Amino acid sequence: MYNPINSKTIYALSSAPGKAGIAIIRVSGPEAEKIRHLFSIDLPESKKIQIAKLVHPNTGDFIDKALVTFFKSPNSFTGEDMVELSVHGGKAIKDQIFTILSSEENFSYAEPGEFTRRAFLNGKLDLVEVEGLADLINAETEFQRKQAFDQMDGKLSNLYTKWKSQLVKNLSYLEATIDFVDEEIPPEIVLNQIKDIREVLQELDTHLNDSNKGERLRDGFHIIIAGSPNTGKSSLLNHLSNRDIAIVSDEAGTTRDSLDAYLDINGFPVIITDTAGIRKAKTEVESIGIKKSQTKMNEADLILWLMDSSSEKNDGVPDNIRDKSVEVWTKSDIATPSNKEVIISTKKDEGITQLIDIIGKYVEKGCRTEGSFITRSRHRDALEKTKKNLLTILESDLLDVEVIAEELRSAVNSLSRITGHIDVEDLLEVIFKDFCIGK
Repeated sequence: MYNPINSKTIYALSSAPGKAGIAIIRVSGPEAEKIRHLFSIDLPESKKIQIAKLVHPNTGDFIDKALVTFFKSPNSFTGEDMVELSVHGGKAIKDQIFTILSSEENFSYAEPGEFTRRAFLNGKLDLVEVEGLADLINAETEFQRKQAFDQMDGKLSNLYTKWKSQLVKNLSYLEATIDFVDEEIPPEIVLNQIKDIREVLQELDTHLNDSNKGERLRDGFHIIIAGSPNTGKSSLLNHLSNRDIAIVSDEAGTTRDSLDAYLDINGFPVIITDTAGIRKAKTEVESIGIKKSQTKMNEADLILWLMDSSSEKNDGVPDNIRDKSVEVWTKSDIATPSNKEVIISTKKDEGITQLIDIIGKYVEKGCRTEGSFITRSRHRDALEKTKKNLLTILESDLLDVEVIAEELRSAVNSLSRITGHIDVEDLLEVIFKDFCIGK
């Protein structure tokens, strides 16, 4: 466990950089209370706020009037003594305060994610909750916010801890039979543990078979606009994003590379990509673009396959992507085909609302709305290893208690690595590298 007494006191700007009405400067560590002497202020009681005038320790000049909040260890975000100064957000004020703090021997400017890292090492958050906090900071849509908050609030951690606790209990009973192997051990003891293990495996298997809904919600639902050249793919991308992202031209093969737009549809994150038209390539560059389009389509969650209503020649949806494609007939301002579900005109803004509604249904079905879903490949990998261990137990000789116990230990270790309760040093840099300074 992390010992704050042996650490430096860290400080950083915890609000957004730049000019603002208010800026928050956070100080955490064993000497956080020292700022009462640095700025000649009285600290409030823990978890209380008070107004204070900040005074320069050397010149006695008035710096700013601040709101001061004090959190006494362990009742703070980091688990250490922590002070937050809410000051006016001008650059000169912040620079003056940072200059004073940097002059102290045991004070240092925080590294990215260092406040949250100390919270983890002090047992205030586990790794899954830390990742939830990072996702909450970066959430751009309503359902991303909900999923991130649930994860930060411990819903995923509670599920994995429940499974781990059950398996630890089973392991303890089995190890008891090993320790007392010379005595008569009722066979139902082993069978009861196997029953519990099978129930955990069933729950874990259901959790894994989630169609990647949590990861898709976190990373974005990927939609590809595809079809033959000149079917209006770039026009549709520009129309949906309300800006000119793609070049629109009557010349076939204009789009040579994939172009992305990021949308919020009904509270879900959507990445929509315009791709090169699918046809027999006439140049090497166009051939590369078409190959990229085909790769993108294979990886997509949904494909909008565009066909030109004004043309008598249209390539239908390829069989290998038909199960995740929607036919969209374009240029209805020129010609309107009959018996087609989705008909649009970007020029006259016709059918776009209906298309967005259809997209919304696919996105909602493909993303997590309620429940606890896996959000990272790190979690999925550990859960797959746990599942493999439990399957090995059920497929083994149930009388070989030592083999069962060893597989259970491995399963418990895999679950523990998700929340960070063992063997986590190799994970820390990966977890915290995307945090910004002050978090």
